[in-house]
Amino acid sequence: MLICQAAVTLAPVAYADASAISDTQRHVIQDHCDSIKEVLKNIQKDDSRARVYLGAYYEAIITKFVTPLNVRLVENNLSSAGLVENQNKLANARGVFTNNFVTYQQGLEELVLMDCKSEPQQFYDKLEKVRQQRKKVAQDTQQVRSLITDHIKLVKQLKESL
Repeated sequence: MLICQAAVTLAPVAYADASAISDTQRHVIQDHCDSIKEVLKNIQKDDSRARVYLGAYYEAIITKFVTPLNVRLVENNLSSAGLVENQNKLANARGVFTNNFVTYQQGLEELVLMDCKSEPQQFYDKLEKVRQQRKKVAQDTQQVRSLITDHIKLVKQLKESL
């Protein structure tokens, strides 16, 4: 219950005015610092597992499906510019996902190590930054998923044209 209350109280204010938190927010951060940090550690563990899973999944799709198909198509003089272009976009998007996730994880690690009892303002500012980084990672995941879906559509179109 306290964590939920703290999470509601810590809901982001307009980021433009992130320079000052309210006294209520300051007290909630200080009073529930240990609980907040435990929640952040759990998020950190869960996100780390998700990154490993997604990274392996994306890599498998590219190396076991997308690339071999494109190579086979080229060898059979059936290359599809759309599939090759999508392969490049997919590889780039996976790289962006990986880089942004590493940045997010580093920020989250710094946040977990902060002393939120003595520095609630700095903790909140870092929390807001980490939230934005996590949003980027979520957008990256959607981008990769969209490119995978596009690739499946392109493969189906190629299959129908053969």
